[in-house]
Amino acid sequence: MADSTVTIVGGGVQGVHLAIRLLEAGLVPRSALQIIEPDGILGGFRRKCRQCGMTELRSPFVHHVDSDPFSLRDFARSCGRETELVSSSVGADRPTVSLFFDHAEACCERYDLENLVIDAAATDIGDAGDHVEIETTAGVYTARWCLLAVGHGRSYTMPTWARDRPEAPVTHVWDQEYDPAALEEVASVGVVGGGITAAQVATSLVRPGRDVTLFARSPFTVESLEADTDWMHFSGALADLHDLPPASSARAQLVRRARYDGAMPPHVFRRLRRALDEGAVTLERTEITALTATGGPVVVSCQNGRALCLDHVICATGFDSPYDGPLFRALREGTTLQTGHRGAPVLEDETLRWRRADGSLSQLIVTGAPAQQVLGPFARNVIGARRAGTLICDLLEEAENASEPSSVRV
Repeated sequence: MADSTVTIVGGGVQGVHLAIRLLEAGLVPRSALQIIEPDGILGGFRRKCRQCGMTELRSPFVHHVDSDPFSLRDFARSCGRETELVSSSVGADRPTVSLFFDHAEACCERYDLENLVIDAAATDIGDAGDHVEIETTAGVYTARWCLLAVGHGRSYTMPTWARDRPEAPVTHVWDQEYDPAALEEVASVGVVGGGITAAQVATSLVRPGRDVTLFARSPFTVESLEADTDWMHFSGALADLHDLPPASSARAQLVRRARYDGAMPPHVFRRLRRALDEGAVTLERTEITALTATGGPVVVSCQNGRALCLDHVICATGFDSPYDGPLFRALREGTTLQTGHRGAPVLEDETLRWRRADGSLSQLIVTGAPAQQVLGPFARNVIGARRAGTLICDLLEEAENASEPSSVRV
């Protein structure tokens, strides 16, 4: 007998939203739902917001963890915090990070999600026919259905010159060990990158008497959202995506072209532009080619021939493939599950179920960034979680009405 009906791997925005949807719909009793997450509910997302200095979200207030799209707006009104809904040039107002998390915490308390959490990290997932076996740092758990709701993990891009340099004060902004508060006494900081994260990091590190240098090799691009709004409606654009072979290079290219990677929204660009105009941030329109450690500060050599001495260097150079994290690597080794281009999971478009090598459907369901070849460029965002929630609720409702859950073929 399985330990649970549904086990969600990941307690971030995706996992929390899915848990709320399942509980609210009555598709899974509390006693049959588990969430495997080593950082606590929304802990990883909180850390990332703190690390990059995010103060307000890019997405409108209707994108949050609750099922009711207007829940966050109503929460703000009930608390007298309407001023934390920031005006936007596109669509609805955007919430501050503080408002977003306070609302999310209230939603989690409503369903007592903390008591569903297993404090562990998933290391492998086994396809066992009519159930799934989840190996974790706290032991093995079984579930009839496993919802894989993970992000990129530690799969992010690092420049060649910055790799394997434990002796040098150089970090990636998404390193779990990176803490901006530890840089309080640092006098000179270099930030590498030209997108939203680099701009947020650079402006958040501005202090009187501190030199902040932003290394961006390409011109800045400004976009309000991560992709065209056509992709948010999951209709025509998504149909074109699904016309292509699943887990294919063609689908990957379409998603990559559709997503405005490296672009920053207007409010972030305005903040950066102001910091540059005031001299609080210095822009080096070049690329670092080498880093020399001196036992204290580092010397960075640039493509334009300049060399600068810095106390710390932070790389905000983006994520790598969502299929390159340790869990996905383990899933690809010795598994019955089908993978395609660059290790992308072969998913059924209508249910997000991972197909086996023989074409049948496993009990493993994939959401978030790893499901981008089905859900499109917004897969990793809250809107992607909401779409995944609808598909998964439909699937489990049909499974509940079937004589044997494992026989469901949507």
